[in-house]
Amino acid sequence: MRDGKKRNKYPFLLGTTSYIIPDDIVPNVKMLAPLVDDIELVLFESSSFSNIPSEDNINKLCALADDNGCGYTVHLPIDRKAGDPDKKVREEFRDEACRIIDLTRRLSPRAWVLHLEGIEKGSGIADVSNWQDWCKETVSELVSRTENSQLIAIENLSYPAEWNIPLVSSFNTSYCLDIGHLWLQPDVSWESLCTALLPGTSVVHIHGVHKKKDHLSLAAGDREQLISLLMLLKEAAYRGVLTVEIFSEKDFNESMKVIDRLWEILL
Repeated sequence: MRDGKKRNKYPFLLGTTSYIIPDDIVPNVKMLAPLVDDIELVLFESSSFSNIPSEDNINKLCALADDNGCGYTVHLPIDRKAGDPDKKVREEFRDEACRIIDLTRRLSPRAWVLHLEGIEKGSGIADVSNWQDWCKETVSELVSRTENSQLIAIENLSYPAEWNIPLVSSFNTSYCLDIGHLWLQPDVSWESLCTALLPGTSVVHIHGVHKKKDHLSLAAGDREQLISLLMLLKEAAYRGVLTVEIFSEKDFNESMKVIDRLWEILL
């Protein structure tokens, strides 16, 4: 287990997800809060399953953050597509996301992370334009629920990250820069994108990528790529959240050791 005394050794806020041990959100946060700076609350909701915290659990999460000096990012659900061609689906997504923003507001999240599902890489110009118009409706509604538009962090997915730029610019949101998603795309210059987007980024996601699989331990990923990323963060004086987006205790412990070790090399 990572030594909590080392928690503040980085210029950025190092975090991980709320699914490290096979249990509910509160037990995960109780275990992680002394060890990391930020915990990404990964929320889901469907007709058969929901992990949306109750008011009582929100109280517990507030207390755990206060007692341990950590904070939260909130990953909005992805069971519905924010940029779906179907207006009803978009409205359902907005209703769900707004309810979660209202519910989690007392946690003072550093960001609400937003997926703009509904478009695929290789889509035509007209399809991309329509998707961006639909996403503008969604982003506008979510921004209106926050006191600071940059608390909405739009994450890059499998489609070109550049397609998010007009949306971020229009509403003055921030980026959630998922490096693992970029590493999965061999035709993308991930370093150039990082350099361009980091000034507007509030959250960076990293996870190991190997043989086209992601969300692995950083120990399973490309060591040189990870060193290059850490160098970029250091040179950019990045002060936002760096979330190791993995989902097991083994991967958490391995990944934290990898970051500790590589950061020492860069000092």
